[in-house]
Amino acid sequence: MIPPSTHRRSRRAGLIVHLIGRGAPLTDIELGRIQGLHEAGLGLRQIARQVKRSVGGAHRALFVIPTEHKTPGPATSLSEREARYLVRTVAKGQLSAKQLKEELKLSTSVRTIQRLLAGVDWLVYTKMGNTLPLSAEDKRAREAWAWEMLMNKDPVRSWDSIIFSDEKKWNLDGPDGFQTYWRNLRRPSSAAGKTELAVLHGKQYSDDYVYTVSEFMLPYAQKHYGTDFTF
Repeated sequence: MIPPSTHRRSRRAGLIVHLIGRGAPLTDIELGRIQGLHEAGLGLRQIARQVKRSVGGAHRALFVIPTEHKTPGPATSLSEREARYLVRTVAKGQLSAKQLKEELKLSTSVRTIQRLLAGVDWLVYTKMGNTLPLSAEDKRAREAWAWEMLMNKDPVRSWDSIIFSDEKKWNLDGPDGFQTYWRNLRRPSSAAGKTELAVLHGKQYSDDYVYTVSEFMLPYAQKHYGTDFTF
């Protein structure tokens, strides 16, 4: 059995050891002073007295290489280069996370891609608008028209005087109407804003369509492009 006096001394000694444990980490200023004094030729004890730190602390600052601590959690499946390439690709087109995985041939999961893109403040997950599907003949005709416009060299019909309307039957969505994509908020929704809202009642026959175009769409086009444009 330990005598009472010895027991008290042991507890007191343990308390002292606990209180004089490792001090606060060295600041950047102290690290710079230690390095400068060492380059000036001072020994470890002299450096410790100058910066009012322990000899061991000065030694660790000069000669011990700090070890890199592993970040907790599983390793990321996307490298920094892949992540940057992924964000650049999203900014260019209208693709879902699954389409991005397939197009870029990424080994990571779709959910990981979604989490990464959700952290980009200028991207928003948007539902595509419903449109009717195009037939094979429609697709061929539109492709031929696109090539004709692409090779157009006529200065009178330049790209600056051509207005594209989204009322055409471009196939942007699947049959279920639930396809979504990542949209770049830093890009405008159109070249010159939006037109006035046209509320349509009932079925739209040819006369109704002419009225809608002449009263809502053409005034908007003439306001921004004058009368010399192709619609």
